Amino acid sequence: MALPVLLGACFTSCKEDTQPRLEVPTEFVLNTPAMADQTYIFRADESYQNLNDITFTVSQPNYGLGCVPTYTVQLAKSEAGFAAWDEAETTGNVETDNAILGDDGLPLAYTLPAFTSTSAVLNIDGTSFCEAVNTLYGFDMDNYNNEVVPVSVRVHAAIDNAPQSHIWSNAVNISVSSYIPVKDPGKLYLIGQPTGWDINADKVYLEETGIGTKIYFGNVFIPANEPGVDGKDDLINFQFRFYSQLGDWESFAVGSQNEDNPVDITFDSEGVFNGPVFMSVEKGDKLGKGSWQDKTWTGGNLEITVNLKDMTIKMQKAEGKKIYAIGNFQGWDINKDNCALGETAPNSNIYEGTFDVTDPAGGIEFAIYTELGNWDANFVGPKEGEETFSVASGPYKASVMARKANFKSEQWTAPKVKVNVDLNSYTITIEGAE
Repeated sequence: MALPVLLGACFTSCKEDTQPRLEVPTEFVLNTPAMADQTYIFRADESYQNLNDITFTVSQPNYGLGCVPTYTVQLAKSEAGFAAWDEAETTGNVETDNAILGDDGLPLAYTLPAFTSTSAVLNIDGTSFCEAVNTLYGFDMDNYNNEVVPVSVRVHAAIDNAPQSHIWSNAVNISVSSYIPVKDPGKLYLIGQPTGWDINADKVYLEETGIGTKIYFGNVFIPANEPGVDGKDDLINFQFRFYSQLGDWESFAVGSQNEDNPVDITFDSEGVFNGPVFMSVEKGDKLGKGSWQDKTWTGGNLEITVNLKDMTIKMQKAEGKKIYAIGNFQGWDINKDNCALGETAPNSNIYEGTFDVTDPAGGIEFAIYTELGNWDANFVGPKEGEETFSVASGPYKASVMARKANFKSEQWTAPKVKVNVDLNSYTITIEGAE
């Protein structure tokens, strides 16, 4: 009985001499595009959607079989970049290794990471192509002005599980004017007193409502104004402007006016302010540096919308998320929010409040609820029942869960009680306050 013969798709396993064999390829041609002598200009529309793609064609390597290889595309600044990359590349997968850097700290060559094709017609979207060009040249939003640069292109072909099938094509040289692709909605960073006037502060920002809308929205917590030194207004928490990029005071500003002086604002009877915005239009122009300020601000949340299409801003006072202390200093009313703990910052999930104690000598007793209206649901506590605590030697701290418990202290001396509930770590801190 004849032994069975296992044939691979391209006959790359052991075979009899009479069977077809995969030949080691020696010829593989990347065709020169018809427009290679002109500049390839890539751009995006107002919504940052790519407007231009690029197409290359290749001849199949001379494998001696009708196999279908997988093609990948690699770019370099010049053919010398490919030569340096080939010399430096000694380990790893040659289709995907982009870690070999030149003396300038940039890749010697760059393989498009998201592009593969089994067709000899290679249609590459402009976004991916531009990202590769920008990586080679170190282009980003700060340093690129759509200049024309040389780009060398070559293609790699390989068949799975056939190491002898790998081959690079010749290189084709073209000229490219790239653009910086935008993948995510933009941000406007709030820079001012709430963030310590730190031009690198990235924690408080408005986010674009969609890529290319140029409309930015956020719910921002602004602490109450602090008293200035000797009665001066030098500690106004409500004083800020925005930046579309961080790290540079003189560029990318979006503010109340072009001059670097604050503009006083007032809210109408509905808690709304509408006004114009001004912005930097080129690097280092020092425009848009006016701040908005409200000297009467008492603290709270703001819903802020900045529209860079019509150059307007809307600020509206908004209530942040709350949880509730229900107890003897509050009236034991499950429907009353007179002792609410406000979120310390939007989406922080940390809540804090300071409340008057009407009868300190009588002690305090209260429970914490995440919602009003139901005594038997939405509670937060360390255990079922009564939790007796003391602050005589310092703040009381405990872990909490979704348990119905009353916090009780019979020996209370302070005129106020300060409560902090962290629903990230599920902890509570209680202390006296003046």
